[in-house]
Amino acid sequence: MAEADSERRLLILYGSQTGYAKDTAYRISRQAWRRHFAVSVQSMDQADKWSVFTATHPVIFVCSTTGQGEEPDNMRKFWRFLLRKSIPHDALSGLLFAVFGLGDSSYQKFNFPAKRLYRRLQQLGGTPIVGRGDGDDQHYLGLDGALDPWLQQLWAALLDRYPLPKPIVPDSVAPDPSCNIAFADGNDDDAVLNANQALLAAGTHLARLVSSDRMTAADHFQDVRHFRFELEDPDDAPSWSPGDCAVLRPENLASDVDAFLEQMHWTDRADRPLEISPRSDSIIPEWIPRHTTLRWLCTAYFDIMAVPRRSFFEMLYYFSSSADEKERLYDFTTSEGQDELQTYCMRPRRTILEVLDDLPGSRVPLDYIFDVFPEIAERSFSISSASAATPGQVELTVAIVSYKTIMQKPRVGVCTKWLLNMAPGQMVGLRFASGTMALPDSQTPVIMVGPGTGIAAFMSFIRDRIIDSASANYLFFGCRSEHKDFLHHRQLHQWVDQGVLRLFCAFSRDQDEKVYVQQRIREQGDLLWSLIAEQHAVVFVSGNANQMPDDVRQAFIDVAAAHGVDDAAEYVQQMIKTGRYQEECWY
Repeated sequence: MAEADSERRLLILYGSQTGYAKDTAYRISRQAWRRHFAVSVQSMDQADKWSVFTATHPVIFVCSTTGQGEEPDNMRKFWRFLLRKSIPHDALSGLLFAVFGLGDSSYQKFNFPAKRLYRRLQQLGGTPIVGRGDGDDQHYLGLDGALDPWLQQLWAALLDRYPLPKPIVPDSVAPDPSCNIAFADGNDDDAVLNANQALLAAGTHLARLVSSDRMTAADHFQDVRHFRFELEDPDDAPSWSPGDCAVLRPENLASDVDAFLEQMHWTDRADRPLEISPRSDSIIPEWIPRHTTLRWLCTAYFDIMAVPRRSFFEMLYYFSSSADEKERLYDFTTSEGQDELQTYCMRPRRTILEVLDDLPGSRVPLDYIFDVFPEIAERSFSISSASAATPGQVELTVAIVSYKTIMQKPRVGVCTKWLLNMAPGQMVGLRFASGTMALPDSQTPVIMVGPGTGIAAFMSFIRDRIIDSASANYLFFGCRSEHKDFLHHRQLHQWVDQGVLRLFCAFSRDQDEKVYVQQRIREQGDLLWSLIAEQHAVVFVSGNANQMPDDVRQAFIDVAAAHGVDDAAEYVQQMIKTGRYQEECWY
């Protein structure tokens, strides 16, 4: 066990997919600073792995969950390293650690990355400072419902081992900013960033929008689009596998940026070149140019349309010139005030732009903008095209996110709003990421269940298998109406006519009694059981995670039971464990 470290140092490592774990890591770092710890915060993949093995100070891990219980992208290399069999079983015998996971208990593999990480660190000899924390998005206070009490336990344990050298820095004192920002003199053209260079700097590939076609009927309640992109340099782009994703970083619309700049009183300086000078251990990503403009940052980096998290209000509190607003902001930062914050912000999905409009006396100094405003999160979309068939073309099937809040205000998702306003010929940056579903060899039949936009990845599956002359493809598709939202119907019927696809559809609203894909599965029980039991078919399920995955899984359990399997639930569970039943679902 590590000896007490008089330097009072902490290393905080995070694995974050959408920014919540990163935000939590920096929140912990601010609390550590108040307790006079020297803190370093990094993503797990960014960190020097050996620094963990040689650490003489505690390491705090914060990780979220992505996909079906998978590690976030910026944690995967670190996790694979930890799994190396060559690592001695006592390699971390000197490590004090803590793990907090962010997840959603409605998912079957709730907080699996945090659970696996906690167990592996113990297997290698590490000593937990406190028990694992499991943040749950289903808690009525969200992730904070578990985080607040866990942090109390963490600081109690750490301060018992590392007594305070002086009093805790009070909450009224603002932490130091992550950077210094200064405007350049004159009009320095070299300081203005070229947008395409920024896209390339982010490790992406340039692509040109070819078309954006609505796939649902004009009078249907949901707009689903078929986007086609052509890679600028297809020879330089990696090939992608069926089921992989295209990852896009959206931008804010010019009208929203103008409104934000006006609220912040930055309009007259929006296009002046500025220089960003990060401090050590800066929160600023490497791909952000150090010479740019406020307008570019507010367009391409800051998520000004996000629903702000608790940390936003914690930081905004320091810069409010209004006593009433300051009191209100402080209430939002306390454990007791989380109900009020949920009512004010989370439930009505109030955006940062709307919050600032509601709090005119609270404005952020330039040096603190990276500490207050969140980064625009990347969005992942299953690719509908196949690299083997059209290597330079990336097709996406995207449902436009549009809804009304309890305030009856219309909302359109940042990414889908950006895509909808994109003109043909516009350049975007995209990168490729591995999906969670993997096709078997071409001799193995595949059973695909993809209601709604769950069909997106399966379009890639079928196209790839046709290239390999695989015709044992069985698709169960569901939607409301054959004539309203039957996605990709022309292509699917063409494949049926060619004899390379068996298609079973459930149009839930085209008859008096609703029909769903799970009913079609039971109706085709004899066929499916023959494929599964005799031909070792692999089942894939993709789509909305609300109720569909459970209903579909139960339908397959019922098929197995109807064909004489004593413990049909265990049979399907074994299929899941061996990769013969794969799910990729989302909310």
